[in-house]
Amino acid sequence: MREKIASISVIVILICMLFLNPKVNIIKILIKQLSVFKNAKNEKISVWDLVCFIVAPIVLAILLVFILGYDISNSVASVLTTVYAFVFTVLFGFAAVLVGKIDSKNELEKQVTEETFVSVLTSNILSLINAIASIILLNINEDSECVRNLVSAIIYSISFITIMLLLMITKRTFIIYCDKKKK
Repeated sequence: MREKIASISVIVILICMLFLNPKVNIIKILIKQLSVFKNAKNEKISVWDLVCFIVAPIVLAILLVFILGYDISNSVASVLTTVYAFVFTVLFGFAAVLVGKIDSKNELEKQVTEETFVSVLTSNILSLINAIASIILLNINEDSECVRNLVSAIIYSISFITIMLLLMITKRTFIIYCDKKKK
């Protein structure tokens, strides 16, 4: 048991070391995503957006896993690994398409494009995290119900947040490319 704790400690330290490298630090992207939730009229973070995009998905995940008992099975985790790897790949390509629109002369279009780009990058990060969490879930013993429930809740939360972001990206893409009423 002592060796396992020591091994896990070394793994955690190494992972922290890897993610604290400035070349892979994603904190700025996630902070920028919060600014996307600003109300256009008063330039303050919208509490409604925070509730819809962050709080509600987390509460929903907690209810599903800990109250209703819908943890994620290994077969679903296996499918989610593939799905989130695919979503990551598609979004990465879509981010490249959006880059061309960031130089727009239309200020509203430029702002919407930049915010959409940030949301695509955030969805990409969340998809990658969910793919990793799904792989971790596949390797957790069936006996470890508490850990399985926690990882299931994390996967559900991130899934719901990603779905909300994808819906926002879809709406904003429509505004960027199809809505002819922009000024």
